[in-house]
Amino acid sequence: MGSPEVRRGLRLLFRTLGRYKVDSARSIGGALVWMALVVVIPLLVGRVIDDIRGGDREGLVPVVVLLVVAGVFQAVGIGARRYFGFRLSYRAEADLRNRMFAHIQRLAFSFHDQTSTGQLMARASSDLSQVRLIFAMLPITLANLAMFLLVVTVLVVIDPILGVVAGLTVPTLLVSANRYARRVIDLSFGVQERLADLSQVVEEAVAGIQVVKAYGQERQERDRLDRAASRIFEKTTALAKQSAAFGPLFELIPSAGTVAVLWLGGFRVVDGALSLGEFVAFLQYLAVLVLPIRITGWFFANLPRAAAAASRVDELLETAPEVADPAPARTLPPGRGEVVFENVAFGYPDGPEVLEGVTVRVRGGTAVGLVGATGSGKTTLAHLIPRFRDPVSGRVLLDGIDVRNLRLDDLRSEVAVVFQETFLFSASVRDNIALGAPEAGDEEVRAAARLAQAHDFICELPSDYGTVVGERGHSLSGGQRQRVALARAVLRDPRVLILDDATSSVDAIVEADIQAALRRVMAGRTTIIIAHRTSTLALVDEVVFLEDGSVVATGTHEELLATVPRYAEVLARADELGEPAEPGVSA
Repeated sequence: MGSPEVRRGLRLLFRTLGRYKVDSARSIGGALVWMALVVVIPLLVGRVIDDIRGGDREGLVPVVVLLVVAGVFQAVGIGARRYFGFRLSYRAEADLRNRMFAHIQRLAFSFHDQTSTGQLMARASSDLSQVRLIFAMLPITLANLAMFLLVVTVLVVIDPILGVVAGLTVPTLLVSANRYARRVIDLSFGVQERLADLSQVVEEAVAGIQVVKAYGQERQERDRLDRAASRIFEKTTALAKQSAAFGPLFELIPSAGTVAVLWLGGFRVVDGALSLGEFVAFLQYLAVLVLPIRITGWFFANLPRAAAAASRVDELLETAPEVADPAPARTLPPGRGEVVFENVAFGYPDGPEVLEGVTVRVRGGTAVGLVGATGSGKTTLAHLIPRFRDPVSGRVLLDGIDVRNLRLDDLRSEVAVVFQETFLFSASVRDNIALGAPEAGDEEVRAAARLAQAHDFICELPSDYGTVVGERGHSLSGGQRQRVALARAVLRDPRVLILDDATSSVDAIVEADIQAALRRVMAGRTTIIIAHRTSTLALVDEVVFLEDGSVVATGTHEELLATVPRYAEVLARADELGEPAEPGVSA
């Protein structure tokens, strides 16, 4: 329990617990009420037995009444303990999940490039489930510890000799629990890691179901899942082995204590050192003590796994965003969306430079095409404008302001991106278009769709703008998805529009329709087009040609065709292949 990972997880648990002091106090209070009455009831039972043996009928009535009242309040304490305990655990789980989700959204593209969705899902599901169980058991465990101290004290008061004998079971249980925790801590981390691996396999297989089916890889994916499940089985079996080894000890030690008390207590009753009522009360206390000891043992036995899970959650929450809001931030002045790259360089960690000394000026209201072979840095350069990534050196200016000096929300409200791979959510067409402007009215949404030439086909859908598209929008064609994405960008009315080869996945006829929409959308707006097809370049005023992360030439399409042979070669190659670089590869 002294490892850095466990301490890290425990710190997160206590910090989260501190956010819900009221629920914690109520749950612990209910547990303490229950505990106090659990301690009182055996005394009353012992009193009843001694009164019966002594023939004191008058004293029986008030004691019995007290027993009934104690039972009622004990039930109230149990209800309060359970309700507020579970409320605490679910609120803490929801709090951590919301914090995780918000933090994941703040993390830069570089983090998501290296972290699988399955790993993140595991932290939000299996890891948080372990944390929730510990929070649910925490109040009763604290009450159990208090009850244990009180009961042992009462036992010593009733009979010091029997009290000491009963108390000897405690250090034995603590030593056993500590040895168990030491053995399972590494296994607990392993189980959580393997569960994350399983989530990753499932997420990839479901997200890539089209590829899996197209290449007949169903059996291979089942085998991957089987291997991941087998690794979980190995770890959980090892955990079960330790539990099977130590579990009987947690049962045997209290039972041995009970046998010793029965044997010795019988002699003391016979000798007259202890009354029968006191002996019965003592046995009841001993029986009461067994369950809290077992529950407390379970709590501390499972605490390492919960700490391991909490450590993984805390590791994610402590991951610093590479791109964050500046302090203080500047306000973007009015402007036409002029973009300037000043001696920009960029490289990925532990990788080669992608951009080197790029200096480009995009005049406000004009359209510029970025052209280059795969890996030349086109997409990376465009992504520096909305700060999906930050340059290693140099500056990117929007209307004269370094984008790193602007709040991310302010910057991205003025820069819209239509990605090469169009992503639509499992929501209505209207909601997908209004994603970046949820306050927009129906007429504004329809106007944006008309501008993107999407209105006509949307009206032909079963519920027009209310039609719910399938996951990732696959119920629509590629061209339809592109036009919905274009309408989504237009609705924000950005200063700068970035089009990541928005016509790459459609045929020539659909491309002509989309280009007609683009001409209307781009009119008077600063537009940067990452182009692979020659036909797309008809939309731009100027072309920037990149090779190996550097600007080789700038000019009109016709000028570069006439003066830069390599430019013509790259375009010819792209048109010949008929497709752009693969999604996810920096172009």
